[in-house]
Amino acid sequence: MKKTAERSVTEVRLVEAAVQLFSRQGFKGTSTRDIANLAGVNEATLFRYFAKKADLFWAAVESRLNRLKFGRELQNGLATDLDPDVVVPMLAAFLVEKLSEHPELVRLLYVARFELPGADRVFREHLGPIFDAVQSYFSRCAAKGLIRDLDPTIATLGLAGAVSAHLHLHELFTEKNAPWDAQSAAPLYAQLWLNGLQQKRG
Repeated sequence: MKKTAERSVTEVRLVEAAVQLFSRQGFKGTSTRDIANLAGVNEATLFRYFAKKADLFWAAVESRLNRLKFGRELQNGLATDLDPDVVVPMLAAFLVEKLSEHPELVRLLYVARFELPGADRVFREHLGPIFDAVQSYFSRCAAKGLIRDLDPTIATLGLAGAVSAHLHLHELFTEKNAPWDAQSAAPLYAQLWLNGLQQKRG
């Protein structure tokens, strides 16, 4: 029992160290020795848990992707086609909250896309269900006339991309991490997106 607990604590330390370094320095720019040092273990210990550096990288990515779960209220809103005035603010709040809490996630996804093979499989497994749920919702809303007749893929990618890009541009120009809180920023994104999605009235 003690060995299992020690293994779990060591793995968590290695994965968290990997998240920090891979998100800042990329895959090629990060050595297993760097990760071991930050985790407070020797490199031989690291390789007892992760046979290859790539295995540790994907464990780091998945440790953050596993935190991307819709809450029950948002899941229900998407599945039952609640009005966009209700669902879009929940989507905006979800994105702002998750990206503010885990700014390293997007950086890890960029590293995965540009430096490692196999990213598509991981993206599809973890992000596919989220993307599909939102895309399908926008598609059904367009068919019902609740929003403009637009490409639901563009609407989905656009919302996620706008929040992500704003966070990272703010960080780039101000050198501050997590520049907002979900309560103040999410309504602004929601209104911006509703203005673009909904048909002009009158």
